[in-house]
Amino acid sequence: MKWSADFRTEPQTPNPRCLIPRKIKGVNKLKIGALYLLLSAGGLWHVLGVFQKVMRVLASPIMIGLGIWLFWECWRVYPRRERAKFFILSIGIVVVSFGIEWLGVRTGQIFGSYLYGQTLQPSIGGVPISIGSAWFVMLVASTAVAQKIAPKSLAEGFGFKIAFLVAVLMVCFDLLMEPAAVKLYYWTWMNGDIPLRNYLMWFGLSFIFATIGLYTGLFRQLLPRIAVHFYFAQLIYFGLVVLKG
Repeated sequence: MKWSADFRTEPQTPNPRCLIPRKIKGVNKLKIGALYLLLSAGGLWHVLGVFQKVMRVLASPIMIGLGIWLFWECWRVYPRRERAKFFILSIGIVVVSFGIEWLGVRTGQIFGSYLYGQTLQPSIGGVPISIGSAWFVMLVASTAVAQKIAPKSLAEGFGFKIAFLVAVLMVCFDLLMEPAAVKLYYWTWMNGDIPLRNYLMWFGLSFIFATIGLYTGLFRQLLPRIAVHFYFAQLIYFGLVVLKG
């Protein structure tokens, strides 16, 4: 039998389009790793008692930086037609949460009687400018976790369940953050103890913010995977601070 000279196997060149998802996954893993490294290192430094002055100076800039980072990750996954809406919602969360904190410090009637310390600087009217960014990060991260926990409720449009779950996750986060924040001199409770009112208000405000996000449709869309890790990376940070004793 005579074989044709044209019968040859040529090396296959990979399709560049097929490589893009792999590259994206690789980049996402690097970013998630960097997030855990940053916050775990910060927590470990507090445990070891090193770089304390540096950590106090960087506390607010890191909060703001995390907010900008998470905003950008979410901005990238939203369709163009939704981005303006997401920008308005994000600014609204930052401004309204800052305003509520300002009223809380002034009146002592929202979360309880508390004062911010000198760690989170600069501040306006006794409230750190970074606090609105912190609220934004915690809310979006809690929403991303809620989406992972209850994907069926999200798909079936059960907004109440998702908003309730977001509020529960926010309170769980605050339960760990509060004692850590006191140790870090972020703020001080005037009566020494953290009042129950604080957690009730956290639940209520988080539920309202989440409901608005769901009503606009923004929190019904799957948030980026890294948003989930913003929740747990911060838990590690505050958990290490609490463990220091």
